[in-house]
Amino acid sequence: MRSNGGKERKIGLVLILIACLLFLTGCWGKREVEELAPLIGIGFDPGQKPGTYIITQQLAKPKQAGATAADVEDRTFSIEASSAREAYEKVYKISSRMPFMGSLKVVVIGEDAAKAGFKDILDFVQRFSEFRRSMYIVIAKGKAQNLLDLKLRNGQLPAMSIKNHIEQGENLSTFPTVRLGHYLTVLGTKCTAPIIPVVENIKSGDGGIKYKDGKEGEEIQIQGAGVLRGDHLVDLLTDEETKGYMWLDNDVIHRLINTVGIGESKVNFGGQVLNSTTKYKVPDKDGTIELRYQIKTDITVDEVMGLKKQLSETEWVDLMKEAEKSFAKEIEKECELSIKKERELGLDFLGIGRHIEQKNSAYWKTVKDHWEEKIADFPVSVNVEVTIHHSGMSSNSVTTNSTGEGEE
Repeated sequence: MRSNGGKERKIGLVLILIACLLFLTGCWGKREVEELAPLIGIGFDPGQKPGTYIITQQLAKPKQAGATAADVEDRTFSIEASSAREAYEKVYKISSRMPFMGSLKVVVIGEDAAKAGFKDILDFVQRFSEFRRSMYIVIAKGKAQNLLDLKLRNGQLPAMSIKNHIEQGENLSTFPTVRLGHYLTVLGTKCTAPIIPVVENIKSGDGGIKYKDGKEGEEIQIQGAGVLRGDHLVDLLTDEETKGYMWLDNDVIHRLINTVGIGESKVNFGGQVLNSTTKYKVPDKDGTIELRYQIKTDITVDEVMGLKKQLSETEWVDLMKEAEKSFAKEIEKECELSIKKERELGLDFLGIGRHIEQKNSAYWKTVKDHWEEKIADFPVSVNVEVTIHHSGMSSNSVTTNSTGEGEE
C-alpha cells in the first residue's frame, strides 16, 4: 500500500511539472545574435528638406574567420528622414541584419542641429525601451555625419573611439562626462543650463599637433563644451572655460597643469593633480547673499623650468611655496574665466542657483523667477589652496650644476 502511494505521488509530481512547462512563455520572440547588427553610434544633423534630419547610424558587423569580438567592420548609413523610426526602417531594408538599439553607446548631435534644438530627436532616444540612459551625449563641431564617417588612424569606429575617449576622460578631467540620464535630470531642474562636451576631428598640423607614421586617417579629440538653453545650443566654451567648470563642479580627478612664472624668479612649473575637492558656502552677511567656492588641491611637481641657479634647502622650500601660489593662480584664472562666461551668457551652467536653493531655500524662492537676470551681478568668489606633496627626484635643475640627484 505504501509503495503504491509513493508511485502515485511521483506520477502526480511529474504531471504538475509538465503542466508548468506548458504554461511557460519561453523565448518565442527571441532574435539570434547572428541576425543582429549592433548600433554603436547615432548622429543627427538638419536635413535638406524642411522637417527632416540626416540620421547617421553606425553599426558594427563582427568579422568572420575566428576574429575576436572586438574586431568589427564599419557599416555606417546616413538617411534623410522625418523621424528616427523612418530612418530605422530604411536602414533595415538595405541591411542584411536587424539593427539592435540596445547596444547604442554614443549620441552625436551636429552643431547645426544643436543650435536649432533637438528635443524631437531625443524623444525617441529616451522613449524607446531598448535604449539605456547610460549612453553618452556629445556635440560635434560641424556635422555629426562627417564625424561618424571619419577614417581614424587607429582603425576604430568613430563612435567607439568617442566612447573610449570619454571613459578615459578622468585621467585629464578637462571636459564633462554627460549621459542621457544626466542631461534629462539637469533639464528638469530648469534653473541649471545643460552642458555637453564637444568632439572634433584633428588633421595633422591642427592645434600644434603633427603626426606622420604611414597610416591614413585622422584623429579626434574632445575639447571644450557647449552651453544650452534647454535643447538649444547657445555658445561653446573654450578649453580653459571648460576646465574652470570642471574645478567648480568638483569634477577634477586628475589633471596635468602648467603655470606661468610669477614673482622675482619667473620660474614655471608643471605638475599633476593627485586629488582635488571643491566645496561651497552661501553666507548671508547683513542681507547680502553670496556664493563662496573653496578648492583644495594636492599637486606633485613634475617640471621646474627657468631655474637659473642652484638652490639651498631653504631656498628650495621657498620655491615650492611659490609653486603652490603659482598653481593656485592658474586654477583661479580658469575658474574666473568660467564665471565670467556664465555672467555674459546669463545661463547658469555652473549650477550656482542649485547651490543657493540647497543652502538657503527661502532666499532662492525670492530670486528663482528672475534668476537669469540676477546671474550677471550675483557675487561669487573663489579661494584656492594648493599643497605640493612631492617635488620630483631632484631639488635643482640639470643646468645648475646640482651636486646629485635626490637632494631635497
